[in-house]
Amino acid sequence: MSIEKGILPNFLCVGAQKSGTTTLFNLLKQHPDIFLPKCKEIHFFDIDEHYNKGLKWYKKFFLDWKGEKAIGEITPSYMYFEKVPKRIFYTLGNNIKLIFILRNPIDRAYSHYWMSYRRGYEKESFERAIILESERLKKGIFEQFHFSYINRGFYAKQIKRYFKYFPQNNCMFIIFEEFIKCPGKIFREICQFLNISSDFIPPKLNIKSNPTMKPISKTLVDLMNNSKIIRSLGKLIIPYKPFRKYIRTKIYEWNLKPFNPPKISKHLRYQLIKIFYPDIKELEKLINKDLTLWLEENLS
Repeated sequence: MSIEKGILPNFLCVGAQKSGTTTLFNLLKQHPDIFLPKCKEIHFFDIDEHYNKGLKWYKKFFLDWKGEKAIGEITPSYMYFEKVPKRIFYTLGNNIKLIFILRNPIDRAYSHYWMSYRRGYEKESFERAIILESERLKKGIFEQFHFSYINRGFYAKQIKRYFKYFPQNNCMFIIFEEFIKCPGKIFREICQFLNISSDFIPPKLNIKSNPTMKPISKTLVDLMNNSKIIRSLGKLIIPYKPFRKYIRTKIYEWNLKPFNPPKISKHLRYQLIKIFYPDIKELEKLINKDLTLWLEENLS
């Protein structure tokens, strides 16, 4: 497709969330044959408001393309939402290449929990949040984005939705634990999958992204999330929305500190692995990968 008509991706990383997609983004954008938008997560296919704006809106994120062979987008929630595979199929066709990064679903859930806590959305303990999850998810899209700790971990169910529209040889499955252990090896395999040079070695290879953080002041986070007065003052003082968003982000970052979350108890891990076990065994057959490591980590 020509630049005049507008370029579109020929590969997507669709998830899973909290499974190293930011690290992947930072690695892939170093390759001279890969184009990625400046914004990592576009959320075109999963957020109705964006999707309804049409391709003209989507193509704006790819205007800086300079002829790179592989053109991609990384939005990790694409894997989770049921409507996304069909939308991708009708928009980009079934030749699109898809990358999935899969993490031990219990560790993924726990990392997701602390992200929601950091953002001020989560007030409950992890154990309580799991109990409340099914009722929360019925409430709407906000809850589905931020409280879907367990539900996002049923990978086989989500991948089967993609197999309805896309050939399996167009899908690459990466195990998160292998990715962080040998990023160079996985990077080369991704390059081969995308049919670009696998000889390139990223100058910055061992990148650690999104360390666990917690707010210094939860009161400040609550004010920014829930105070209509604060939001109204922000609009009055800073009318330009992108700059207002930038300031808001900087305040959030200033209010964070490194945090080592407590370990999940062995009892809770055992209870959770019983929930995930059937899906993990189905996933092994579906993607032809041995996931014994996930089971050993949680049953030992």
